[in-house]
Amino acid sequence: MNCKLIGQFIQHLEITLSPGEEFYAEKGSIIYLEDGIDKELSFNGSGLGRILGAKLSGESLFILRLRNVSGAPRKVAIGSRHGILPVKLNGETMICHRGVYIGSNNRVDVTTKLSIAGLTGGMGLLLQKIRGHSTVFLDTKGTPITLPLAPGQTIEVDEDHIIALHNILDSQMQSNWSLGNLLSGEGLSMMRVTGPGTVYLSPGKHQLPQP
Repeated sequence: MNCKLIGQFIQHLEITLSPGEEFYAEKGSIIYLEDGIDKELSFNGSGLGRILGAKLSGESLFILRLRNVSGAPRKVAIGSRHGILPVKLNGETMICHRGVYIGSNNRVDVTTKLSIAGLTGGMGLLLQKIRGHSTVFLDTKGTPITLPLAPGQTIEVDEDHIIALHNILDSQMQSNWSLGNLLSGEGLSMMRVTGPGTVYLSPGKHQLPQP
């Protein structure tokens, strides 16, 4: 499988699938696909709790499987609202801002995470949790900033710029409430994140999807 990011201002992802290969995408993200690629829409989880969680966290109830059923390579293009950030997961968990998942080259578990740390830190009570073995593609406003944190290293960030937190637990996230933050235009709280782990930030602020 060959995945290529194309574009400068607003990026899209061009995937070339060999015969029999599959790609998984968020419902509604396809720009175009070539003849010979089969589309299959499947339910992303089960149960009332899963449905309510998906609605509140901004994730889709469905996931689209794209499979090349022809005998030759075929292309499909996936769009984003802004830019695209690829992150490789090897079984780890990544906590994301609501609605940033675009697609992945293997099926991953995209669920809702209830996070008190996210609520007090400004990201929101309900976040997306992604886990699996795959390269995951996330929506980003502008060229993403990648910050690998060493053990004990701490940064303070505006939560609206956070795309994802990779291998970072709730215990490593704390809110920093300050009137100075509010007066400086950053909002009442900033989020303090302590390593180890990786923080992915977007230069532009992410607006939360409406439930």
